[in-house]
Amino acid sequence: MTQVQYLTRSDLEGAQQAAWKPKPIINNFAVDTVLDAEAFRKLPILVVKQGAIGLQHMLGDGRQTISVIYFEDEVLDFRHFGKVSGRATCLLPVTVKLYSSDDYDRLQHESTQFQIEHATKQARQLNYASQHSVDLARKSAIEKLASFILESRKRQNLGRGLDVLLRLRRSDIADYMGLRAETLSRAFTKLKKLGLIACDQTDLVHISNEPGLRQMANGKVNWMKTRIQ
Repeated sequence: MTQVQYLTRSDLEGAQQAAWKPKPIINNFAVDTVLDAEAFRKLPILVVKQGAIGLQHMLGDGRQTISVIYFEDEVLDFRHFGKVSGRATCLLPVTVKLYSSDDYDRLQHESTQFQIEHATKQARQLNYASQHSVDLARKSAIEKLASFILESRKRQNLGRGLDVLLRLRRSDIADYMGLRAETLSRAFTKLKKLGLIACDQTDLVHISNEPGLRQMANGKVNWMKTRIQ
């Protein structure tokens, strides 16, 4: 005799959840494209798959700054944007996954793995933002550049690798670090003269002295400063 199996309500709900998968839309944007928050009202959550998006701000005297940069796997949520948040601009050619609010919130609610990944991303982004505020507040130009090189290595998951690709344009790096373009150029020259890095006109930087570069980024090398006056 065939035994009849009855499904409970929890079984049915579990099956429905297992069958449900979010359907993000993949979109591509060219470099320098401004992403208007109003255009993303239906799909306001952007997860960067490739490239970089920066939050640009224009000061009253015409100077431009970049307060935050979103790289791969980082989340830009337009739901929390206000009028003073700046404008989201593609600093590189960008590929993003676009989520609706319902799909993204449901993912957070129902998927433990997604919750963990999301919390990790948020903690990482907060750490970068916190460190960036320290860089802007108290560090010299060469200290800021040393920090940026090490930050770039960490963002690219290069471990202790010594070759770091600075993918951003020098003008964008300068805006991110609150420097003039010529000041940034001098900072590169100084780090090279100190033997901390080696680089040519490309975006590839070789870390020649990692302990020294890390000390420079942490503002612990007064003796080095005296050598480059």
